[in-house]
Amino acid sequence: MRDQLRPLLAAVLAMALPGLGHLILRRWGRALLWHLTIVGGSVALFALYDVSVGSTMSLTEATETAAALPTDVVLPIIILYALSAVDAYLVGRADIAERRRADATAEAIRRHAASEDGETNGDHRGTNAPASDATVAESDAGPAKVECPHCGKQTDADLDFCHWCTEPLPWADAE
Repeated sequence: MRDQLRPLLAAVLAMALPGLGHLILRRWGRALLWHLTIVGGSVALFALYDVSVGSTMSLTEATETAAALPTDVVLPIIILYALSAVDAYLVGRADIAERRRADATAEAIRRHAASEDGETNGDHRGTNAPASDATVAESDAGPAKVECPHCGKQTDADLDFCHWCTEPLPWADAE
């Protein structure tokens, strides 16, 4: 559940302060790039349209200045903020997907190594030990399915390559 909220939090923080959403995702370069792009673009647009921003403005003067800003200045800044938030959200989602793929690959490698040990050394359970329901269900259902780390599609764990993208699976290198 916490992983599902992380992209949303990154998007909200990116709208609050440019680059902050990417910082929470630990994408330092992207955070700096978005921050410099939005702040630098804003300064350039303010300078281009001769919008004066004084450091000693009262609240009413700041409100009047903000209301008088041309849409040629405000619209690009809003678009940059929105793109930053969308990018933070998509990067967060990609991080979650990559983490799940890595976990699935590690699990598939573990299962593959365990199945090779079982074939080589025989069954480690005693002859009187009952088979667990999980192992029976897995053997009845067919080969275990894993997610290919390259293309993300489901493939058989028994194969040494993905039959979708033909890339070798990580445990193929171990042999």
